[in-house]
Amino acid sequence: MKKFMMIFIVLLVLVGCGKQEVNTVEAIQKRGELILLTEATFPPFEYASNDPSSVDGVNGVDIEFGKALADKLGVTLKVVDMDFDSLTVALQAGKGDIVAAGMTVNPERSNVVDFSNVYFDNGLYIIVNEDSEIESVEDLTNKKIAVQQGTTGNDFVDKLEDVEVLSFKGMVEAGLAVLNGNADASVMDVLTAQILVHNNPGLKLLENSVVSEETAIAVQKGNESLLNEVNLLLSELEESGQLQTWFDDHFDALLDQ
Repeated sequence: MKKFMMIFIVLLVLVGCGKQEVNTVEAIQKRGELILLTEATFPPFEYASNDPSSVDGVNGVDIEFGKALADKLGVTLKVVDMDFDSLTVALQAGKGDIVAAGMTVNPERSNVVDFSNVYFDNGLYIIVNEDSEIESVEDLTNKKIAVQQGTTGNDFVDKLEDVEVLSFKGMVEAGLAVLNGNADASVMDVLTAQILVHNNPGLKLLENSVVSEETAIAVQKGNESLLNEVNLLLSELEESGQLQTWFDDHFDALLDQ
C-alpha cells in the first residue's frame, strides 16, 4: 500500500510540474509587472537605444505598445531581449507575458502560441549591393544569402535550391554582411530593409517583395484574458492613428544613423 501511495504521489508531482500556468491579466496585475519578450535588432519595431523613452535599453514601435498595454493594466513594463528563435519557447515556459518582436504569423508558431489581430502588413524583400546583377529571386541560385536565424526570411531561403545560407543573430547584421561583401544578398522584412538601404548607400532594395506577411503580438496558448486586452488596445491605437504615428516617428528617427 505504501509503495502504491508513493507511486501515486510521484505521478501527481510529475503532472503538476508538466502543467505550465498561464500568465493571465489577473496574474500580471498581481505581479505588478508586464514582461515583454523581444529581440532588439529589428528596427523600427525594436532596437537598442539610450533614449529616455526606451525601456531596459530597448525602444521601438513594439516597446511603445508594451508601455501602453502596461499602463492599461496598471502595471510597470519590463523588456527582456533575447535571440529571436528563443522567443516562443520562452513564452511557452512562462518567462514572459507577450512576444512583441515584429513577429510574422505562420502555422508553426500558431501551433504553440496565440496571435493577436494583425497590426502590420509586412513583406520579405531582397537587398543586394548597388552594383549587383541580382534582379529577382531566380537570380539567387549559387549565391550566398544572409538571413536572421529563426525568421520567416530564414525559412524562405532554406526552401530555395542551390543557395548557401548564412545565418546571423540579427537582421541588421545579415544586411551588413551584404554591404561588406560576405554575402551576395539578404532576405528581410521591408521596413528594416528600407532603413538599412537608406543609411548605407552601397546597398539597394529590389522592387518587388518575395512574400507577403502579417505581423502580430503573441501570448501564451489559451491566454484569452490577455489576448482580449491586446486586441482591444490594438484596435484603439489603430482607430486613433497612434499606431501609425509610432511607425512614422521611429522609422524617421532611425534614418541617417
